[in-house]
Amino acid sequence: MISDLIQYEKALLSKGIELIAGIDEVGRGPLAGPFVAGAVVLDWSKILRNNDIISEIYSDRKNGYNCIKDSKKLTPNKREKLSEFLINSVVSYSIIEISVEELDDIGISETTQKAFYQCIERLSVKPQHVLTDNFEIKKIVREMQTNISGGDNKSLSIASASIIAKVYRDRLMKNMDNIYPQYNFSSNKGYGTKKHLDCIKKYGICPVHRKSFHPISSYLHELNCM
Repeated sequence: MISDLIQYEKALLSKGIELIAGIDEVGRGPLAGPFVAGAVVLDWSKILRNNDIISEIYSDRKNGYNCIKDSKKLTPNKREKLSEFLINSVVSYSIIEISVEELDDIGISETTQKAFYQCIERLSVKPQHVLTDNFEIKKIVREMQTNISGGDNKSLSIASASIIAKVYRDRLMKNMDNIYPQYNFSSNKGYGTKKHLDCIKKYGICPVHRKSFHPISSYLHELNCM
């Protein structure tokens, strides 16, 4: 039920905190493609009035109203519809993309820090509190953030950010598939599936592969040692 997804937000709302930003990332683990993070500030006046941010438009009668959840558990079609709905109905949202080149240069930990903080900076409103999926943003004071383990399944704000970020990145990977069709990025989204690894062995790497990630880093090391 929707009430299971707004327990953290309700606790903040009871203290008069209404501008709540949920943040999540997509693309932390893939071997190819950019890192993407999204932030969402939901309109709680609408949510509480309707008892459900998606109201009757995207309600799932079979599974109750728990439609907005971890983006990985939604079908691509449902993610697309929810992303469009969210973008058109939230108070503010932002999406940050970190290139493969920068990720390789500064590392995944610093990439995550940079993307999450920039997400907050790019919002058109200044959040009073930030909810993240188990990740502390160092540049934001501890009292202004709550880091929730499994947050994309426990917070409507985080789940919403997860949806818009994943839809955005999936579209990027589909475009990359058109440029580098031999790697099937449209299907694997850059993750290290067996077929993807087989393609790397067959064709080598392309410009959107992450050279700092194993096993690509080991593969490049072996080539340099030959």
